[in-house]
Amino acid sequence: MNREDLKNYKYNQIWIKDQMNYIEAQKETINRLNSTLSDMPKSTKVTYDNEAEKLSELMDCFNELMNKVLEEQEKQKKIVEIINKMEFPYRNILFKYYIQGKKLVRVASEMHYNYEYTKKTNKIALNKFDEECKKIIFPKSY
Repeated sequence: MNREDLKNYKYNQIWIKDQMNYIEAQKETINRLNSTLSDMPKSTKVTYDNEAEKLSELMDCFNELMNKVLEEQEKQKKIVEIINKMEFPYRNILFKYYIQGKKLVRVASEMHYNYEYTKKTNKIALNKFDEECKKIIFPKSY
């Protein structure tokens, strides 16, 4: 985990949401295929085997995608945990800017800070975020 993961947080949230919608649509397709296969007469073995193979491939793709989504959700959870461990105002700036996706000018305004101060504090906060990530990856060296 690193600074880039933090910067991509909002984009990953959108990706996760889109993938979950896709997964729901695939579940419906799998259920339809499953019910079609179970209603098919057993005498058409070639067709039945072909449909069963397609269903198996679809389910494999579905499971692989679901694992990727779960991995990304876990990463997102860790990012928020790291931010929550940080002291103020770094926590607020990182959360508002990267998690909520607000512009830095708006963050400065909401926190009643000067824009230049907020910009400098954001850089410091990113460095502190990197330090916290290193503590998680290499806990014994800290």
